[in-house]
Amino acid sequence: MKTDSSGTPLSTAERKIPLSVTLAILATAISIFGVFYSQMTKGVSHMVLERSGAIFSYVTNRIPPRSLLELNSAADEDHLLYVQVQALLKSVRQLTAVRYLYTAKLNDEGKAVYVVDGLDPEAEDFRHIGDLIEPEVLPLLTRCLQGHSAHAAKVLYTEWGDVLPACEPIRQDGRTVGAIVMEFDAGLIGGSIRKAMSISLLISCVLVALFIFVTTWLLRRLSVPLYRKLAYTDLLTGINNRNAFELDTKRLQRSEQQDLTVLTCDLNMLKNVNDQRGHAAGDEYIISLARLLVERFRDRGETYRIGGDEFATLLRNADVDALRAEMDELHAQALKIQVAGFPLFFAYGIASFDPACDADVHDTMTRADAQMYAHKRALKQKGKREAALSPEQSF
Repeated sequence: MKTDSSGTPLSTAERKIPLSVTLAILATAISIFGVFYSQMTKGVSHMVLERSGAIFSYVTNRIPPRSLLELNSAADEDHLLYVQVQALLKSVRQLTAVRYLYTAKLNDEGKAVYVVDGLDPEAEDFRHIGDLIEPEVLPLLTRCLQGHSAHAAKVLYTEWGDVLPACEPIRQDGRTVGAIVMEFDAGLIGGSIRKAMSISLLISCVLVALFIFVTTWLLRRLSVPLYRKLAYTDLLTGINNRNAFELDTKRLQRSEQQDLTVLTCDLNMLKNVNDQRGHAAGDEYIISLARLLVERFRDRGETYRIGGDEFATLLRNADVDALRAEMDELHAQALKIQVAGFPLFFAYGIASFDPACDADVHDTMTRADAQMYAHKRALKQKGKREAALSPEQSF
């Protein structure tokens, strides 16, 4: 019937504590993971932008703007100007590991077309002069052909792969005559990101699991026992309180109630002590009875303070006749204990669980209370209280 045991299953309210902490840790981990992913993605985009800026700075100064004006059909691919520009783009593409690098412009019909492709002419996806620009890249290129530098804010998922494009206008005499476009292989970049994110996610999951385990362990070993001690301990006397009594009796199985005996005790002179000696003395009066009961029944049962000056002790396999004799002895012994000039004076009642008339332990306690009040009346009738008091303490 101990309520502060760490091995006792957690109650519904107590289970909510580690659950709330778990959810808080998970929410924190997800938030950190989200921020990390966002910052990493922005970092990669920024890196690509810086890299494309350096490449554009190098290439645009070496591409003759007239190549965009003079190269108009596949027949112009034998032109020396085409060969020079194609060799430049091919070498830059290979040195920088850019997947695609090419120039583009608007044809006479106003459609965006390839001019010089930096791929090897033998490549399967090589594009010739005049080939139409794929629609996935067209919005970015259109902005660029209007005279603005542009780069994709996110990966483009195309039929030729996942790419991250960037575009820079090529001008002649202040007029945009075309653009140079590069497409980074987002598959490689995304693979690196996914690998980093997978590792970070795995580490996050391990840390979350570790935090949850440690938190739950600490709650079970430290916080919950402390909480239970506060919840189920009477602060004045340090013994079990009414909450502990209700919890312990609720947990009793029907078979466990069969051999149970309830002893109830109630102080007789607490009001006199409070009125004449103050509430501090009254508190000591209560504490004295609690100490007397705990010391007497420590090894045989549990004692609870269930009210202001009312106590209940649950005993197992008690011999009721022997217990009555023992309580008479304890009652006489208590009268010799002086608290603030008053003898420790109490009444008691005893009842054993009877399945014929008791639905539960509370019914047994009701019968014990009835005996206790009968004992209290008997003490008054026989004048035991007045005999135990000195004349100046009589009431």
